[in-house]
Amino acid sequence: MTENSNEQIIENDSNEETITLVSSDQKNFQIPKSAALLSGTIKTMLTGPGNFKEQQTGIINLPKIRGEILAKVVEYLLYKFKYEDTPERPEFKVETETALELLMAAHYLEV
Repeated sequence: MTENSNEQIIENDSNEETITLVSSDQKNFQIPKSAALLSGTIKTMLTGPGNFKEQQTGIINLPKIRGEILAKVVEYLLYKFKYEDTPERPEFKVETETALELLMAAHYLEV
């Protein structure tokens, strides 16, 4: 993330489609769509029945989740995507100070 930018681009090795998650403090996170779809809430917004504007724009506003917490959620989605079919995975560390807020965000996003 650059100093003058509120956007964090998650590295993507392929030409896979990305989506943008926007936190309550207007921090943007681009993430591969395949990793984002591991969230039940995001999956419903992007692929479910109905006509969600997120399906057309690829931008999902998450007004109840701060940037610091959303960054950790994105990190977890990428971790989960990477190690999904791996029997042994490294530990995913969560700071005690943010654990409750992270748990609430994970519950909301159905991660």
